[in-house]
Amino acid sequence: MEKIGKKAKLASLHLSNISIEKRNSVLKQFSQYLRTNSKSILNSNKKDISNAKSKKIKDSMIDRLKLNNKKIAQIRNSIEEIIKFKDPLGKTLSSWKRPNGLIIKRVSIPIGVIGVIYESRPNVTSDVSALCFKTGNVVILRGGSEAFHSNKILAKLFKRALKKKKCNENCVQFIESKDRNHVDYLLSSMKNYIDVIIPRGGKGLVKKVLKKSTISIIGHYEGLCHVYVDREADLSMAIKVV
Repeated sequence: MEKIGKKAKLASLHLSNISIEKRNSVLKQFSQYLRTNSKSILNSNKKDISNAKSKKIKDSMIDRLKLNNKKIAQIRNSIEEIIKFKDPLGKTLSSWKRPNGLIIKRVSIPIGVIGVIYESRPNVTSDVSALCFKTGNVVILRGGSEAFHSNKILAKLFKRALKKKKCNENCVQFIESKDRNHVDYLLSSMKNYIDVIIPRGGKGLVKKVLKKSTISIIGHYEGLCHVYVDREADLSMAIKVV
């Protein structure tokens, strides 16, 4: 884990100097690799599905876990949309002049190294990797054990795209272990390497991260959902729908 952290910190220095053109070229290469390696992705996903069924995991979770050609196409579409985003870096967000003539500006820069802990959706691996890279941030990924093989190959393809475009492969790192102790270590002992933690998943995951992390967190906990029923509506029907 320490090696991963050190590599990430060094990679963040490299990534901060990469142009938007090069960042987009990496994303285009990644999208291409998703297309040309679809069979390998699906074969890896089959291992996860088989393991999930043997553990009698709920069908709803297996559905979230499952990949097919249509879902891979959707992942590629997401990458293409991210490529279209304008460069978020180096933008002057606000500026003001002090009485002594000093001009102060607030300019957008990368956060640095982001740790993302998430659950069973494999598409999160590609989406998060692409978003972090586009915004100049290095990412350390720790996905749910249910999607281990799917996450691993998606991260591997992103690293291959980085290498192809002569970028530091450690801009994206995937923790290749199902050991939950690594999550605890990530949260409690990686403050010198990770600038912020983002949990993406259910209430239990977010609660654990909030409780154990010594690193700053960007995360949700409990949201409030409201439903407004018109006075002319059938209340009993509305209850059934909700």
